[in-house]
Amino acid sequence: MASGLLRPVFRAWYALRLVKLRNYLHPTDSSVTRTGDPRADRVLLVGNGHSHGWGVESHRLGLTGQLARAIEAKTGRGCDLDLIGAESMNARSALNWIGTRDLEEFDAFVLAIGLNDALRLTPIVDFERGLADVLDGVVARLRPEAVVTVVGIPPVRSLPAFAGLATPSAASHREALNRAAQRITAWRRLDYLDIPQLTNGVGHPLGAAATYAELGGLIATDVAPQLLLMRPDPPVRAPQADPIWDWSGTEAIVALATQGGAPELNRLATEAQKAFKVELAVVSLVNGDRLYYGNNTDVMPESVPLDLSFCQYTVAGEVPVLIPDTRADPRFADNPLVDLSYINFYAGYPLRSSEGQVIGSFCLQG
Repeated sequence: MASGLLRPVFRAWYALRLVKLRNYLHPTDSSVTRTGDPRADRVLLVGNGHSHGWGVESHRLGLTGQLARAIEAKTGRGCDLDLIGAESMNARSALNWIGTRDLEEFDAFVLAIGLNDALRLTPIVDFERGLADVLDGVVARLRPEAVVTVVGIPPVRSLPAFAGLATPSAASHREALNRAAQRITAWRRLDYLDIPQLTNGVGHPLGAAATYAELGGLIATDVAPQLLLMRPDPPVRAPQADPIWDWSGTEAIVALATQGGAPELNRLATEAQKAFKVELAVVSLVNGDRLYYGNNTDVMPESVPLDLSFCQYTVAGEVPVLIPDTRADPRFADNPLVDLSYINFYAGYPLRSSEGQVIGSFCLQG
């Protein structure tokens, strides 16, 4: 009963915390690690919280790079690692973030979610349902011999970015969610890795490379031996294919977004934010089942699932969309992104290619 009464307060606190963290150091470069080794193990990491890399400027220093190198050190061969997820991903939306990606190419799947579910006091039954759905949905698409590891939620205090008055209650709820995760993985005969208090990087206001190196080492100790058993003499494989973009200009715009964004898009966004007095103005581009952002990626993730985005309605309808109050719109009543971000206002205008095809939108959010 107490957690139910506190939940709205914690949700609001978390949304406010995300706003404050927007100007804090976090990676904006590619979250994909490629070694060039044709015998490399291919690992998919789906995660938020520590996986996001708060407190370091590059994913190479965050969990993505640290885990890849730790696995390499234990297997003696390369590790090509892909990260899917963002701070705005939770257990209930993780399967949406994975989307339609072909998972048969991966030798290992590592799931490291739940920190924001602990911080927001997500009901245990909702967390269990979300975790079960993502595991069942992913395992069915992996090769039968692929390694699957579910990483327990690390202690809340190990990521000072989210420390505060909420910490004691969140720490207690984290333990309850981890017990639920243990039950779910045990029932499916999957590996569960408990994470004790992380000691490296203590004292940093966010996270530190040492924190992620410690966490990456713990995960690698579980995953690497299984990879060696599964692939004792790995064959040479063709390099992983680069993404094929639906619209030829998307790749260049997305690449610029990781470096601060195209100057003209940034100018237009700044003018729109001032003119309409909104928090964000964003250019979004659709590619497959994902929506990529062409600017403001210091605030927004590089991409989000199209089926969770506001812009899906602008693109599908090919007309401007205005939503004065997302909380009162039935299309977003159960949308995890709205629940996590507290975005209350949306206005979108369709963007077209030179051939007239709608390829994205210019949108205002507040």
